[in-house]
Amino acid sequence: MFGWVTSGPDLVRPAREKTRYEDPVLNGAGCGLIEGTTVATQDGWRAVETLRKGESVLTFDGGAQKVIGVIRDQIWGGIGPCPEELWPLFVPEGVIGNCEEMLVMPHQGVLIESDDIADQWGDPFAVVPGAALALLDGVEREEPYGTVEVVLPIFEEDQMIFVDQGALAFCQAHWGVSVGYVPKHGAAQNYNMLPLPVAARLLEETYMPDNIDYGMA
Repeated sequence: MFGWVTSGPDLVRPAREKTRYEDPVLNGAGCGLIEGTTVATQDGWRAVETLRKGESVLTFDGGAQKVIGVIRDQIWGGIGPCPEELWPLFVPEGVIGNCEEMLVMPHQGVLIESDDIADQWGDPFAVVPGAALALLDGVEREEPYGTVEVVLPIFEEDQMIFVDQGALAFCQAHWGVSVGYVPKHGAAQNYNMLPLPVAARLLEETYMPDNIDYGMA
């Protein structure tokens, strides 16, 4: 794929399963989890592309939560080279709490936790799009080649899930609306992603390696 996939000593990646024809397929959302990204389940770490409807995933706020649907996409399904705006960002080990090198889609959020950040409720959290990570040392866009799958796990409510042994991925319930997965009515929206210019300014003003933590959101 990208030449970045690594395996830790306690991680066993299951064999890649073929995409099932009943899985809905979209056309380049710019978000989601790239194949090879591992997610935490009750049975251990699993490659995201092996998740199936009805299985449970460990979440940050709600414990084990059932996956109600899985959407499969491609980074780029158009004609010609993939536009640079859709290139994923290569994130070295440890930059956003990840214990492995990983790729982050540009529209996928990243949860930032810092004493220097406080929203209107006083919580030291902010969600920024992956594209903003380009400001951080070692992070750079990487051109995809071939067919690379992106997976969007759907839950009844927005969920933060653990990925790549330390980061947090924000799975938004509304991802599934276009293919018939309706979010739970009245579900609270605990996280809101900042616009890219605001997120970039936030990183520039508050980023200090000694007092900031990250998680994919």
